[in-house]
Amino acid sequence: MPDTETYNYRVVRQFAIMTIVWGIVGMLVGVVIAAQLAWPALNFDVPWLTFSRLRPLHTNAVIFAFGGCALFSTSYYVVQHTCHARLAFPKLAAFTFWGWQVIILSAAITLPLGISTAKEYAELEWPIDILIALVWVSYAIVFFATIMKRKIPHIYVANWFFGAFIITVAVLHIFNSAAMPVSLWKSYSAYAGVQDAMVQWWYGHNAVGFFLTAGFLGIMYYFVPKQAGRPVYSYRLSVVHFWALIFTYIWAGPHHMH
Repeated sequence: MPDTETYNYRVVRQFAIMTIVWGIVGMLVGVVIAAQLAWPALNFDVPWLTFSRLRPLHTNAVIFAFGGCALFSTSYYVVQHTCHARLAFPKLAAFTFWGWQVIILSAAITLPLGISTAKEYAELEWPIDILIALVWVSYAIVFFATIMKRKIPHIYVANWFFGAFIITVAVLHIFNSAAMPVSLWKSYSAYAGVQDAMVQWWYGHNAVGFFLTAGFLGIMYYFVPKQAGRPVYSYRLSVVHFWALIFTYIWAGPHHMH
């Protein structure tokens, strides 16, 4: 059977295209707010163009829109090729694509309007948080179901990093986003005081440690050997690398409150 029929490239291609689109959008917003640091009048006294509203839009666009689409695309590609299995639940995979785009567009509307939880990297309000949880759980089901139906006994190291990234981000998001809604677009955190700050920066630190590190290490472990035309130098060392990241990085976070 031809490779294009064996694997599901449709959702991979969709996420890859949107990676480019949101990358351009995120960088352009970054240019605008960088320019505002030098020329504050560039907000034209329009509330939704102020630095304080565009800055979270920029960070969310670059991390979760650009970075998120890149991770969805590459993880779906890598898990199929390393497991020699077609992506499980294609309709659920399609839902992750369209759901993620709805989340991104919702952020692009609500953040400039000032609708925010004021928690860095977790600014989106509770209705969007619920959709994020649904999309992420669907992502986990598709990814791990594909691993379960693999045609080879070995689980390649890249999938270890992708799997850790998926599970950890789910736990971080659900715990940090726990809130009491008071209206459609307003909620208050389930935590207060020091506990709220500790949970927030446990999340914030690991948004870097797992969303922007573990996931992209998974990309590296597949594509670097592929481009070099050589296997991973030391598989044993890659396993040490994985567990070192898991056991040390996830517990660090309070230093962000200094």
